[in-house]
Amino acid sequence: MLGCQGQTPSRTYPYSRQLDTAGNVFLYWDFNTTHIILEVKGDFENCNLFWFGNNRHILFSQLHGQTAGWVGFGISPGGGMTGADIIVGWVKNGQVTINDRHATSNSFPPLDAEQNIDDLSGGESDGWTWIKFTRQFATCASTQDLAITDNTMNVIYAFGSTDPTGDDIVAGDYHGTNRGSRDIIFTQTASRSSVTPPDGETVQTFTLRTGNVTIPTQNTYYSCHLLQLPEVTAKHHIVKIAPVIDAGNELYVHHIVVYQCVDPLPAGVTVGTEGECYTAAAPISSAMCSHVITAWAVGGEDIEFPTNVGLPFGEAGDPNFVVLEMHYDNPDSTVGVVDNSGLMFSYTAQVRTHDAGTLQTGQSVNPFSHTIPPQASSFLTYGDCPGDCLQNAMAASNGVTSINIFSVMLHTHLTGRKITLRHVRDGVELPFIAKDDAYNFNFQTYRFISPEREILPGDDLQVLCDYDTTSKTGFSYGGLSTDREMCLAFITYYPRITISQCESGIIVDPNWWNVIDLTDAQVADLTTSLAFDGVYDSWRDYTFQATGQTLEAYLNGLNWDQTRAADYSAAINELPKFQVCNRNGVSPTGLLSSVPALRVTQPYVEVSQTCVTTTTTTTTTASTSTSTTTQSTTQATTTTTSGQAGLASLKSVHLVLVSVLVYFIGAF
Repeated sequence: MLGCQGQTPSRTYPYSRQLDTAGNVFLYWDFNTTHIILEVKGDFENCNLFWFGNNRHILFSQLHGQTAGWVGFGISPGGGMTGADIIVGWVKNGQVTINDRHATSNSFPPLDAEQNIDDLSGGESDGWTWIKFTRQFATCASTQDLAITDNTMNVIYAFGSTDPTGDDIVAGDYHGTNRGSRDIIFTQTASRSSVTPPDGETVQTFTLRTGNVTIPTQNTYYSCHLLQLPEVTAKHHIVKIAPVIDAGNELYVHHIVVYQCVDPLPAGVTVGTEGECYTAAAPISSAMCSHVITAWAVGGEDIEFPTNVGLPFGEAGDPNFVVLEMHYDNPDSTVGVVDNSGLMFSYTAQVRTHDAGTLQTGQSVNPFSHTIPPQASSFLTYGDCPGDCLQNAMAASNGVTSINIFSVMLHTHLTGRKITLRHVRDGVELPFIAKDDAYNFNFQTYRFISPEREILPGDDLQVLCDYDTTSKTGFSYGGLSTDREMCLAFITYYPRITISQCESGIIVDPNWWNVIDLTDAQVADLTTSLAFDGVYDSWRDYTFQATGQTLEAYLNGLNWDQTRAADYSAAINELPKFQVCNRNGVSPTGLLSSVPALRVTQPYVEVSQTCVTTTTTTTTTASTSTSTTTQSTTQATTTTTSGQAGLASLKSVHLVLVSVLVYFIGAF
C-alpha cells in the first residue's frame, strides 16, 4: 500500500480541489442527484481522506494509517474541538472499534449517549490501520451530533501512535500536535478538474499577472493593471481559470477580478500600466472597464467550465483589453512586499456550443445606499437583480429566452455570517440557488449548481446577506476595503447576454431621510465638500451646518440594538431602488429609472432533514467485508437543507460518508 505522498486516488473523479496553500492536500469527488462520492489526497502529516454519499447517509470509509494507533475525524462548528462531532476508531487484537463522540471544550471528547454511526469494516495490514463507517446527513442526537449540510463545514482530524491500553481511549491517549483542520463543502462544488475535453480539443494557456506590484503599507489597496489578451485571428473559448498566487503572499491577496474594457481604448491610455483603482492614478477609468469577465477570492480554487461552455474571446465584442484588479490587504503595514500574482487561463480554438458569461449580482457597492448599523447580531441586506433588468438584457441578446446558471461564488466581507442567492418568479420564491449559513470570509469558492438553474425573462434574483455587528460601535458602509462590506454573488451562466452587472441599491431620497428620523429642515441644513459621492466616501463627509455634527455621528447616536436594527432593515427594504444593469456603462433600452422593492408572496420553505433510527454495532472482527445495519421506521425532523440542488430534485434526508486515508510518518 502506498503512502500519501505521490499517492493517486482510488478511482477517476470529475471534481477536485486543493485544500492547502502548499499543495499537499487535494479533494476528489463525484456525485449525481442521489449519491456523492468523494476522496481526499493529501499530506495531513501525510494523510488522505476519501468519502462518498447518497441521499440517505454519508459514508466515511477506509481511514488508513501507517500506525498501530487510533485515528479520529470530526466536524467542527468553528475549527477547534469545542462543539465538534467526532468519530474515533482503532484495531486492536483483531477487533475493530469505532465510536461516536463529542467535545464540549478543548479537551478529551466523551462518548455520545447515542452511537449514531454504523460500522462497516476495518483491519491492519503491513503496519497500516483502516476503518470504515457510515452516518446520516441529519443529527440523530441533536445536542451531541452536527448535521452535514450544504454550508461551509470545518473538518478536523487527529491521531495517536498507539492503541488504547484498555477497551476505550482515555484522556491519556492525547494526540499532541498530530492534528489539523480545513474547510470543505461536502454537497456542492464548482471545480470540474477531470472532465474529459471534447474530442479533438487542444488547450493552450496564458497568464495575467500584476507585474511585480509593491504592496503599499496600508490596510487595503486596489491595484489595477491594464493588459491585453493574446492576439488570435478567430474565436476561441476559455475553458479553465486557475489562481496563480505568489508563494508567501497568500495572506495579502484578497480577491482578483478581471474586467473587459472598451475597444478601442481611448487616446492616451497605455497597455501595461498599473495604478490604484478608482482614483486618478488608475490606468483607465473604471467606467470604461466594468464588464466582469471572472472573479476569484481568498480560499477559491480552479474554475473549469462544463464541456459545452466556454468564455469567448477573439471576435468583435469579445474581451481584448482587460483590467486585472487585485485587492490587497496589508493590515500590519508590512514593508517591501512585492507581488506578481494573477490568473492562468486555459483556452482552445475548438469552440464549444455555448458562450459563457459572468454576472455580478446583489447590492451595489455604494457607501450611501448600503449602510449597516452597529450592535446587531443579525442585520439583513437585500441586493436585488431586478426582473426588469434581466428581461431587457435577454431581449437585447439576439433572442435569448433563458439563461442557465452553473456556478456561483458568494461574497461578503468580515461581518457577513450568512448569504443566500434567491430566485423569485412572479412573486413565488423557488428553491435557493446557493446558500451558506456558515459563511467563512477566508474560504470563498465557487459552488457548482446541479442541475443547472434556468432563469427566465422577468425572473428576479436577490442576494440576501446577514451581518453580525455586535462588535461594532459605529455604522459600517458598503465599499471596497475589507473593513467595509459587500453583498454580492458572482454567477457564471450561459448563453452570454449583454450585461455583466445586475445590482440595486436604495435611493437616498425623502423616504430614507424619514426612516432615520430627519426633518426637512435638518436635511436642508446638511452640507458636504464632496464634488460627488465616491466609493471611498461615507456619511461622515456630510455635516449639519447648525451643529457641526456629521451625519455619521448622528446615525451612530441613535441607540442601536437588535430590535432597532431589524426595524431599520425592514424599513429600507421597502424603499424604491436604483438598478445597475449594464456592461461598461451601456444599458439595455427600456429600463425603468427605478424599481420597487421585490415582493415575495410565497417564500420558499426549506425541506426538512430527518433522522432514521438505526441499530449500531461499534465492535466487529477486523475484515474487509461490509457489516449490515437495521433501520427502524421511526423518524425525527432535525435540520433543514437549502434546496439548491434545483427544481428537478430536492435533496433527501440523509448523507452517506465515504473514506478517510491517513498516512503516519512514524515519528511522533
